[in-house]
Amino acid sequence: MKKCPYCGKEYSDDATNCAIDNELLLDASPQSATVEKEEIKTPPKKDEPYLLFPDYKWSARDAWKCIGIIICLSIVLEAIDYIAYLNFPIFFGSGWGFACRRILFFTTWVLPACYFARTETLASVWDAFGLNRKPTNLVWFGVTAAVLLRLVSQFVLIHGWSKGVNNYEFTSFRNTIGYERWLFKLSPVILAPIFEESVNRGFLYKAFRGSYSVGASTLFVLVWVCYTHWSYYSVSWIAALNLSALTIVQCYLREKSASLWDCILCHFAFNASLLFVSASWR
Repeated sequence: MKKCPYCGKEYSDDATNCAIDNELLLDASPQSATVEKEEIKTPPKKDEPYLLFPDYKWSARDAWKCIGIIICLSIVLEAIDYIAYLNFPIFFGSGWGFACRRILFFTTWVLPACYFARTETLASVWDAFGLNRKPTNLVWFGVTAAVLLRLVSQFVLIHGWSKGVNNYEFTSFRNTIGYERWLFKLSPVILAPIFEESVNRGFLYKAFRGSYSVGASTLFVLVWVCYTHWSYYSVSWIAALNLSALTIVQCYLREKSASLWDCILCHFAFNASLLFVSASWR
């Protein structure tokens, strides 16, 4: 009997690779258990693929639980946010108020992911989510794809082939005077790339990959992105197409790269390019 070291699926002795992950199967017999245990204890090298790291073997069950908790926390946070806005409308309409709300929002994402990832320290979070590695050469593919998607979107919009989506952050950035305007830019350019990628690609995608194929894992993450960005998907077909294509590119980067920074910089390029592209065509 052989077993996949990544997803744990068992196969007959004549099988060589896992049908789900294409990982080389290991002998699951009692005679080889001692040898495998010793191999697992060997510290992974920094130039090895992320999938070989033995300490963070998540499953789809971890991902689904995390998503459920995030949805519940978001509903509670929306109610609290609405009540607070009614009582402090001036503060919540300011750059400081918006920044505080976004930080609190992203916290409700990251904390469940850290919990279900079974990470106990900041160092383990950094390691488990792939934040402790430098960007690879794939980052140039991700950044180029993000900018091209933005250019195609703007081309469609200026020709009137699709409706645009009102972006509150960038609109407030242009209409606010002084240093406070940069607080509106903080969320889409800095917070969203780091925190969304840490959850979506750093944990959820890897957790789905613990049970499903690349295609299925990408599809589930895409459905999650559709849910969290429904205000874009429901209004503009080009926005929906762009976000879907960007999600596929980022899942590809996460599959091929040991560093989450490839996905983060791709996300950053997509969001930040809106400032320059829209300004050049106004």
